[in-house]
Amino acid sequence: MDFSQFLDNVQDRVQDDFQASEQVLSFEEFLERVHAEPRRFLRTAPQYLLEMFDHFGTRDSVRVGQEATRHALFDIEKEIRTTSLVGQERVQEEIYRYLQSFAKRGKADKMLLLHGPNGSGKTTVIENIVAGLERFSRTPEGTLMTFSWIFTDREGKLDRIGFEKGGDGASSIEDLDSFAHLRAKDVSARFSCELHDSPLFLIPKEERVRLVEDALASGADERSPDFNARQFLEGDLCAKCRRIFETLLVAHEGDWRKVLRHVRVERFFISKRYRAGAVSIEPQGNVDAQAHPVTSEHSWQIPTELRNIALHQAVGDIVDANRGILEYSDFLKRPLEMNKYLLTTCERGTASLQNCMVFLDLVIFATANENQISLFKRSTDFSSFKGRMELIAVPYLLRHSTEAELYRRQIRVFSRGRHVTPHAAKVAALWGVLTRLRKPDPDNYDEPLKSAVASLGPLEKAKLYDTGEAPEKLAEEHKKALRSGLLAIRGEYEEHEAEFEGIFGAEYEGRRGVSPREVLTLLSRAAQARTYHCLTPMAVFSAIDELIRDVSLHSFLRLPADADYHDAPGLLKTVRAEYFRWVRDEVYDSIGLVDESEYERVFLEYFRHVKAFDAKEKVYNSTVNNYEEPNEDMMARIEGLVEISDGPEEWRSNIMTKIAAWSLDHPNEKVDFRNLFPQIDRALRADFYKQRDRVLTLIEQDILKYGTDEFGHLSESEKAKVTEALGTMHEKYGYCESCARDVIAYVLRSVDEFDED
Repeated sequence: MDFSQFLDNVQDRVQDDFQASEQVLSFEEFLERVHAEPRRFLRTAPQYLLEMFDHFGTRDSVRVGQEATRHALFDIEKEIRTTSLVGQERVQEEIYRYLQSFAKRGKADKMLLLHGPNGSGKTTVIENIVAGLERFSRTPEGTLMTFSWIFTDREGKLDRIGFEKGGDGASSIEDLDSFAHLRAKDVSARFSCELHDSPLFLIPKEERVRLVEDALASGADERSPDFNARQFLEGDLCAKCRRIFETLLVAHEGDWRKVLRHVRVERFFISKRYRAGAVSIEPQGNVDAQAHPVTSEHSWQIPTELRNIALHQAVGDIVDANRGILEYSDFLKRPLEMNKYLLTTCERGTASLQNCMVFLDLVIFATANENQISLFKRSTDFSSFKGRMELIAVPYLLRHSTEAELYRRQIRVFSRGRHVTPHAAKVAALWGVLTRLRKPDPDNYDEPLKSAVASLGPLEKAKLYDTGEAPEKLAEEHKKALRSGLLAIRGEYEEHEAEFEGIFGAEYEGRRGVSPREVLTLLSRAAQARTYHCLTPMAVFSAIDELIRDVSLHSFLRLPADADYHDAPGLLKTVRAEYFRWVRDEVYDSIGLVDESEYERVFLEYFRHVKAFDAKEKVYNSTVNNYEEPNEDMMARIEGLVEISDGPEEWRSNIMTKIAAWSLDHPNEKVDFRNLFPQIDRALRADFYKQRDRVLTLIEQDILKYGTDEFGHLSESEKAKVTEALGTMHEKYGYCESCARDVIAYVLRSVDEFDED
């Protein structure tokens, strides 16, 4: 590599980026930008956050029982960070709605308090918002401008280099209209605005109003009718900048233009690392803001004009976060007395310091776990705080397919280079969700939903939440009732209050149960297990079994069992049985004793007879070249495998209705019977497996001999079947030879325990 050329390329890139971003402007240049794009420079902090959300866009998503909107902001870093947010679309929508409300009012006058159980993603939500702000602030659309005061002791002729921009032909420093573009060697002192205030506050209010109204009326920049620029019309300089401004105005005998010579407009970028517009306050009880006297330590030299005045500079977390976002992590772990100043700060946007009052423009977030919020609600101070905050619940996820995505993103970190067996993340997610579900109370519903929920077990409820799948055992009327009443079931415990371990609080579904943080820990433990060559679901089961033995360590294990709900060992057995059904089908499909077209033929034959039966028609039999009555024995045999709950006539009528509805939604498409009627497909497969159980078992046992001395004793045809089956498991399902054998061994061990078909 030519490092000299490399350095030159980097230099050109940095120089071009700096020039394009216009990071330094004179005050007059800044006013030109304001008039051209007023909305960009008249955004309050909530408006800025709102536009940041919009900048990254949205996509369609789903949550339990309904469609949802997902903000792409929470996906922008999922390829490079493991902390990107999974799920929680309702939380995203609530935050966005509050930001819209704040933007319309022109200020964020309430704290947004995210509360939920430990590990539910509260901090991750805020981390993603901060990451989005950091990115957005570096785009042209996310420009943020503040200013500094520039002083120079240099006199005489100007060095032309560096003064081409804004020099206006000046030959000496005294002739300059602005010190904004002075070279560093000509600057004797620089005082920044620690609050990142807008340079517009340097314009007297009456003239500022005319400027802003003229810019907004010019039509040069589109804005919504709800755009509120009141902050920039009524705001003012911070105490330090006001003192400097007034001192310079006296020194220049009222010449405002000469005062503005000292102003350098600067672009700043949101950065949590450098505490610029994004700060997180930990609960250790530190001072959030204070004022310090400005001494010579704060600059190279106190300018002559300022030596005889006392300047105080606001410092602290709240100050550094201004014009951006402030987070109080574990807010309620701090003594309430330390938080009472926030009653005024949230409502009025001010903070009173020893020597001055600071006026703030920021959005305040906070997090608290559910036990803390429950105790807080019992406090006498709660009513005072409640009027200054909005509570946003962040429960555990209740859709296992969504939670599995979270674990899939991180499981390879735990695997340490070992192969990850299919379904490892999925079984962990399913067990996690099952521990969080609550048994529906039939008395809370009317018929037919009342009867439908009465028999709803944890696994059936999890599937209902995940895909809207109703239990096959139910009559069609009850299936429809479950699907249409899904939102009512999900919201059954939203307002429910209960006491657990001496803490009284909301017992909404998703508050109790194993946390994703604990599941990640057990996945890490499973990855370290040397019983298996790969990170397999069997290792995950062992880690779960170890976790549920320590009842004293995990509060969800102390919840009283309610039928099959909250029974952690029983739920583990449920997940193992469900996993058996998944891998049994994969193993049997890989063995391939029958062509897929055989299933298709049986399907078509069954539905052809059902159609004729429903229409009271006859069926053409090509074997005898004649029309016959629908084959009642064949239909009854298949319906016996499915164990239909309705009568045959009603069942067949519902099938035809479902086919008709599907055909309307998919015109000119061949009916996909397998996906439209999965319960019939599973029943036919199970019946086929049962009829060939002996043959399947022998092939499975032959596969387990692969890689051992015993494999050499098999016939060539037996070896070919084994090789073909392992190849299918690898190519179609993603198993390696090692975990394929582990899975087959699991199926053989578990067939008597779990095979109910």
